[in-house]
Amino acid sequence: MKILKNRSGQKWFLMVKRLIETLVSSPNPDEDKNRREIILNIIFLVSIAGFMILNVIRVADYFIYPEIEGLPLWTTFLILFFFCALLRLSKRGRAKTAAWFLIAIYSAPMFYCFIVWGTDLPSALLLAVLIITLSGILISERLVLIMTGLISLALIGITIGQQRDLIPVQSYWRDYPTALGDIIAYAVLLIIAAFIAWLFGRSISRALDRARQSEKALKEERDSLEIKVVERTAELRQAEAEKINQLYRLAEFGRLSSGIFHDLINPLTAVSLNLEQIKDQSENKISNAKSYLGQALIATRKMEDLISSIKRQLQRKSQRTEFSVNEEIGQVIQILAYKARRADVKILWTASEDIRMLGDAVKFSQIIINLLANSIEACEGKTDGISDEKNINIKSGTEGEDIIITVSDHGEGIAPENLDKIFLPFFSTKRIDNRGLGLGLASTKSIVEKDFGGQITVTSQLGIGTKFFIRLPKSFVGAIANN
Repeated sequence: MKILKNRSGQKWFLMVKRLIETLVSSPNPDEDKNRREIILNIIFLVSIAGFMILNVIRVADYFIYPEIEGLPLWTTFLILFFFCALLRLSKRGRAKTAAWFLIAIYSAPMFYCFIVWGTDLPSALLLAVLIITLSGILISERLVLIMTGLISLALIGITIGQQRDLIPVQSYWRDYPTALGDIIAYAVLLIIAAFIAWLFGRSISRALDRARQSEKALKEERDSLEIKVVERTAELRQAEAEKINQLYRLAEFGRLSSGIFHDLINPLTAVSLNLEQIKDQSENKISNAKSYLGQALIATRKMEDLISSIKRQLQRKSQRTEFSVNEEIGQVIQILAYKARRADVKILWTASEDIRMLGDAVKFSQIIINLLANSIEACEGKTDGISDEKNINIKSGTEGEDIIITVSDHGEGIAPENLDKIFLPFFSTKRIDNRGLGLGLASTKSIVEKDFGGQITVTSQLGIGTKFFIRLPKSFVGAIANN
């Protein structure tokens, strides 16, 4: 039996809870308006409950203290009816109109009490506080000041009128001790005012909590977005640098094309002459043809080697493989041979051993091409100095797990104020025939550091020459991630 009563009580409790939630809910999508409408509906419910209690008290006072003339019963019952009607009006989407009527309903008995029973009537003063509070919560903050000013002016005017006997006042209530019903009525008004203030403060606190959470989420999203922007920018810059390096490499081969064709023409001329010699030989001297054929074959092999080197440099795609450092350097020297001869420069290469490393052979060749081409042009542009020697020394060797490569020349050198700038993109000290693009050393430094995890440094003296020092690990683990 007890269990059945508990279940019945829980059922009624859930029904009442659902009814209250239905009555106070608001479908308004605007968060601020939704909050105000919910508060308004709760005020209506509390006001309905409060005036129901107040009506019970007024009915009890009517029978217990019939000599006391308080607020007429029809007035409190009419106010209760209006509260119910306004709750329905608010639920139908006319919340602001209902709020204005609510303030008007509270204001009517307040002014009535001030005029009839005096401006010091406690219940009327409590109603004034409640009206001012409702004005700010339900309408706007500006209305708080307006209502405060109007009520204050009304109190001053009514008081002056009552003091000068212009407005008759019934002050008999001051001669009677305060009844318990009056105290309960005051308490109800205070509870309503306190509940409204608490409700509004609670909604503001929740709104602030949501705002802080939203701000935190926005900050995290902003930080995440900034990181993504930085990462994407870095990716775009990397892709842009790769494209520039490829274009620069092709541009360099374009600049070297005249020398390449010259180196092809020489062996072709040799082949042609030797074949002519064979054609002109008489039958009894046909044995000499072997010698001419041998020379022609040597010339064709030179052409084959040169074309093969160029083809490998142009067609190879960047990939991480094991390659021979000496083989790559040798191919680059062969490609730059005509450019060096034309500048009257000798490339002297010293290799201590056959070095093999893991990495991108194409990008390694680009490092050597850029440095040797710069050194050749530096020697070509030299017009005076301590020495007229135009040699370029390139050395390759190992030091522990690192590969050491040095490229030194006896060119015109670099001014001290430019040493810190030569690795910057688009900075160039070359002014001969507008050859300087300012990308060679910048791309070289980028490849050395990012693709091989190495270091490149430079020392130079004007009129004496320049020396580049490169240290590369034989196997760079970071290159795997980059690829």
